[in-house]
Amino acid sequence: MMQSGKHILLIPTAVLACIMCSSFGRSISIDRRGLVHAIGIDTAEHGYKVTMQIFQPTGGGADTAVDSTKPNITVAVSEGRTVGEAISAARSSTGKELFFGHLQLICIGRDVSLADPYALFAFALGDKNISPAAELCMAENTASELMEIRLSEEEISSEALSGVLKLSGEYTETVSCDLITLLTSDGHAAMPMLTALSEEKQNSSKQKEDSGDSGTEVSRSIKLKGTAVTESSDVLDRQQATAAAMLCGKADKACVVSKIGNFSVTSSLEDISAHRTIDLNNGRLLLTNRITLTARPDRQLDSRESDALAQAISARFRNECDRLQTEMLSRGEDIFGISQLIKHKFPELWLKNADNTDTLLAAVSVHTDVLVKVD
Repeated sequence: MMQSGKHILLIPTAVLACIMCSSFGRSISIDRRGLVHAIGIDTAEHGYKVTMQIFQPTGGGADTAVDSTKPNITVAVSEGRTVGEAISAARSSTGKELFFGHLQLICIGRDVSLADPYALFAFALGDKNISPAAELCMAENTASELMEIRLSEEEISSEALSGVLKLSGEYTETVSCDLITLLTSDGHAAMPMLTALSEEKQNSSKQKEDSGDSGTEVSRSIKLKGTAVTESSDVLDRQQATAAAMLCGKADKACVVSKIGNFSVTSSLEDISAHRTIDLNNGRLLLTNRITLTARPDRQLDSRESDALAQAISARFRNECDRLQTEMLSRGEDIFGISQLIKHKFPELWLKNADNTDTLLAAVSVHTDVLVKVD
């Protein structure tokens, strides 16, 4: 009984200790927090310019109530010699304790070099709250332009940007990319490229009267421009991006139009999978890609037409994959992970050509088989 009584006394003591620790610890009120949802990185005269979309929760008793009709998001812009220094400057200028646990998207300006991604993203590697699965995209012009669009088009926010990327990647219109993919790549990676569009549209008559303007306003929107290849001037179009996603094992769904006889058939492509092997054939590296997929046409086909459709889809993607991979490897642009494949299968050959890997990749022969099941 005496021992039981001691245990009971320990409970309030432990609770009191927790309260004291939390009281004397670093406690930040909710209205002083800034939840970073997206980051844009551009070059600046003396380093980098960082543009962040920050959600600002408002705590109870705050002077300013939240306007539920508008997104409670602010845009912070700062500069520094490194991205990390620019983020530190943003903390000072906003007066907010920035939290990156909700970071969804990192957008990179076209002129930012990704030759040393570990140095560029040191801020992310040093913050345990930043997920390695954070999405990456490239801006056709500047990342700040994309980050600030929400100011003139309120439905465009970090969530909407991520939605554009997710849907485009799901339907294989681009090659999705995240932080860990870039950091583990061998110098090249593919990622979506977005562009900002401006369009003049007519205001309503009431808007004309209220504003007294000429009846036009500028609407800003986001569009998928293509698929960028890091450390290259290449931008893949939609057809090339579909082939690249298949070869990278990132294809989920796709849509293709095929000519069968005198009519066109639109097919949804699903259950896409890829397997690849590399071997030495007469002293030359031979890369074999095997892609399987299911095609679901938008009309009823007989057995002969189904066979013709399967052959048409197979030939199209076989030719596209062979051409794209051969062209990119000839320039040493390996977005497919072939370097890792060679390292694991032929480590001595890779070490022998360690100073001339581009030439080794350029000499790889490519063969693609595409097996299509029409359902």
